[in-house]
Amino acid sequence: MRSSSLMTGAALAVIGMAALMVRGPRRTRPRVAITEVEPLPLPDADDLWRWIQALNAFGPRMTASPAHAQAVDYLAAELESLGLQVHRLPHRIQRWTPQHCAVQLDDGTPIAVAAPYPYSGQTDAQGVHGRLVWLASARQMDAARDAIAVVQVDPVALSRAKAAMVFQRRAVLPDAGADFTRDEVMPILAPLIDPHLLVRARKAGVRAVICVFAGLSDALARDQVLPFTTPWMDCPALWVDQAAGNALRAAAQAGRSATLVLQAERTEAMTDSLHAVLPGQVRGESILVNTHTDGPNACEENGGAGLLALAAAFAKRPRRRDMVFVFASGHFQIPQFTDRGQATMAWLRAHPQWWDGKGRHARAVACLTLEHLGCMEWKDRPGRGAPQPTGRLEREIVYATNPVMEQVYRAAVAGRSKLRSVVVAPRFSALFLGEGASPYLCGIPGIGLVPGPDYLCQQLPDGGLERLDAGFAWQQVQSFARALAMLDAMAADTIGAATPALDRPLQRLRAVFPG
Repeated sequence: MRSSSLMTGAALAVIGMAALMVRGPRRTRPRVAITEVEPLPLPDADDLWRWIQALNAFGPRMTASPAHAQAVDYLAAELESLGLQVHRLPHRIQRWTPQHCAVQLDDGTPIAVAAPYPYSGQTDAQGVHGRLVWLASARQMDAARDAIAVVQVDPVALSRAKAAMVFQRRAVLPDAGADFTRDEVMPILAPLIDPHLLVRARKAGVRAVICVFAGLSDALARDQVLPFTTPWMDCPALWVDQAAGNALRAAAQAGRSATLVLQAERTEAMTDSLHAVLPGQVRGESILVNTHTDGPNACEENGGAGLLALAAAFAKRPRRRDMVFVFASGHFQIPQFTDRGQATMAWLRAHPQWWDGKGRHARAVACLTLEHLGCMEWKDRPGRGAPQPTGRLEREIVYATNPVMEQVYRAAVAGRSKLRSVVVAPRFSALFLGEGASPYLCGIPGIGLVPGPDYLCQQLPDGGLERLDAGFAWQQVQSFARALAMLDAMAADTIGAATPALDRPLQRLRAVFPG
């Protein structure tokens, strides 16, 4: 989710028009023969859960933080214990670490802060002081010149209609209960819609910004690490919940002022992406398996545990193709790693020999992406004061970027007792969610697991480990093991190419609705 190409208000109009106006020709979906998979020597569910627990035990693993470095070293050591040689790709970044934040009205009344706005800016211990200006729209920043802007960020309900603007929905498995429902709010989306909010604030001469998480319970708004797609903005900003937002709105309308403090540290830091290769019998073709390693809690990101399980299994069986396991750093600070796609793009650019097919380079015939394993659904409930478990599996958003990939995924999940998948293809390549985006942009067909629970980017006690289901995570990894074996047995021509997204109509419409 690259910041410069995410959904602004104008872009939503563009996407909506494109979704309605550009349906494209109806594609037939040729059936392919999928080889039955023999039992795979996967580690058992307890081993997978041990890896997930170990990653979570390091604490929030924000990009290039000490905890993140420890988690990366742990993954490297586990790969080496499986007999794989680990290669590191170092990245140097400017790491921003918040230390203390607060808001206080001019009469001394404290306003509760939900979370700092990542990489927004910083103040000294005295903070910045200014009159409060309530903005009905984040695009009215000029009205808050030399003041503190208070901006309400309305929730985005990913209904079926809105989901159709982002995804081409292919299947719901095992039944319609996996589909998007009316007025279903995904907290991650609203902060990502306007990545230029603080850019406009800085250009308008705004002293600081307070963003209001509208429509969320106080507990759900607290400690969200959002957005994670913006670079250093040099404009201090904080998040508050709806109750605090109401108090600030009243204070602004009464002509009050406030002081905002956001003490943070910016330091140069190093972080490594990893990869390891299981060589195949026939050289010249590869299959990529990728995830990212940074995140604030138990589910974001535990995909590395899944990759360890797959590497352990396929190290014990013959392989037709080279299998390249990529553990990318940088998902929570994408702008410092790439100007296109997501964090995996930095690795792809550094290692074309494993995927681009030029000269003696291997050609990647497929990519499998694992993220956010084992998530159970927790939702805000009116009057309950905090998110509660619904008892359901969190919806698995699964990208299948050509018809063969969809067929492989369907075959791979057959017989699962824990399944709640909506299978999609990207409608526009710039709006591809998850680390499968970069391989897709490079033309590599793939299957990508990227569930989006409400707590995905939230720092939680014990990492929210209680919100994961070990059996669900294991079945997800088992499905991807089956898919990997199926794809390894297929000819490259049978797998085919990634189906292009509908980018050209979007580009034409952007000329009419510039974002």
